[in-house]
Amino acid sequence: MSVNLKVIHLLCACLFLGNVIVSGVWAALAERTGRHEIIKFSNRMVLITDCLFTATGALGVVVTGHLMATRFGGDTAHAWLTWSYALFGLSGLIWAGVLVPIQLKQRAILLRTTAITGEYLQLSRIWQVSGAVATILPFPIIYLMVTKAA
Repeated sequence: MSVNLKVIHLLCACLFLGNVIVSGVWAALAERTGRHEIIKFSNRMVLITDCLFTATGALGVVVTGHLMATRFGGDTAHAWLTWSYALFGLSGLIWAGVLVPIQLKQRAILLRTTAITGEYLQLSRIWQVSGAVATILPFPIIYLMVTKAA
């Protein structure tokens, strides 16, 4: 296995996890202010950084991880690899199927209003819970990748 591939994999994992965590913090802190303009700015930045960092990091993790999995007999040769794929895939499905659509709906609400609405807050609660789950799911993967257990 190329050391460079492992370094790229780790950098992509840091980029992905770092942005996922920071996005949740940004949104929570912005919403605590209750100020429409701050929340609108935070929402915009989360959307932009999701495209730049979360998606790029996730794609890098998947590509480099798949390339490295061949060294261990392929992606289904070991339970730790299968679990890693499953956990990362589930996190990605939540991100693409729940979080991003909610962020886009919130963006539309913020652009057409001047105050935070009940609809926005309801979407925010779903986003926070789903986002917490999507953020926690990759953490066992770190354990699996380091220990190659399971």
